[in-house]
Amino acid sequence: MYAHSGGMLYRLNNLTLAAIPVGPMTGLSTDLLDLAIDANDGLVGVTATKLFSLNATTGAATFIRDLTGDARGLTSLSYVPQSLTDPASPDILVSANGSGQVFQINQATGTATQIGSYGTAAGNAVIGSSGDLFGVRGLGIFATVDVGNDASANDYLARIDPANGWKATPLGIGTGFNKIFGLGYWGGKIYGFVDNGFEAGGKMIEIDPNTGAGTVLSSADVRWFGAGVATDAPLL
Repeated sequence: MYAHSGGMLYRLNNLTLAAIPVGPMTGLSTDLLDLAIDANDGLVGVTATKLFSLNATTGAATFIRDLTGDARGLTSLSYVPQSLTDPASPDILVSANGSGQVFQINQATGTATQIGSYGTAAGNAVIGSSGDLFGVRGLGIFATVDVGNDASANDYLARIDPANGWKATPLGIGTGFNKIFGLGYWGGKIYGFVDNGFEAGGKMIEIDPNTGAGTVLSSADVRWFGAGVATDAPLL
C-alpha cells in the first residue's frame, strides 16, 4: 500500500501499518489528489488537470500528459480488474466524481469515458464519490461515498457492482468519519486515510467490510490526500 499527502509519498509497512516517508513528489506544481498502483507495481497519480507517474523509490513525479474533458477535476483514482469473474482480465484505470459518474481513464490520451454510475439510494439521494475507490481480485470493488448532497456528513463505505452499471450499495449507517480521501487493503482488512483539515493532520482507520463502520488506528500530523493498492493484494 502507498498513501500520500499533497506533496509527500509514503509506503505503508504491511505488518505494522507504519507510514514510511518515501520522498517529496518533486515535479508537481500543485497537490496530488490521488494515486493508483498498476499490475507491475507502477504508480500513477493525478492533480486536478494532469496525470503523472511516481517513482516508488524517491517519490519524484514525472509528467505524463494533460487530462482533458471529463478527466479533469477527478479526485479518486484506482486500477481495478476489468472483469471480477475472469482472473485473466486486464486492469483498467478508473475514477468517479462527486455526482457518482464512473469513468475509465485512457493514459495514452488523457481522456475519460463514462462507464457507469453509482446511482441513487433511498429517496433518490444521489450517491457520489467522497474520496477514493479500490479493486482487488477475489474481493471486489469498494469506494467511499456521500449519500445525498451534504458534503459535511460522514462518508459511507460502498460495495460497487460493475456488472450492474457500477451501482454502489452503501454499507450500514456510515463509517463515522468524513473526508476519507484514501482507501487501501491488505490481508483481509480495508483501511481508510482521513484528512482532518488545515493544520489538523489526519487519521488512519480500519473499515469493516460488512458493516461499513470505521475504527481509528492512528493519528498523525499528515493530512492524507489519497492512497492506493494493487489489484493483486493478498486476501489473507
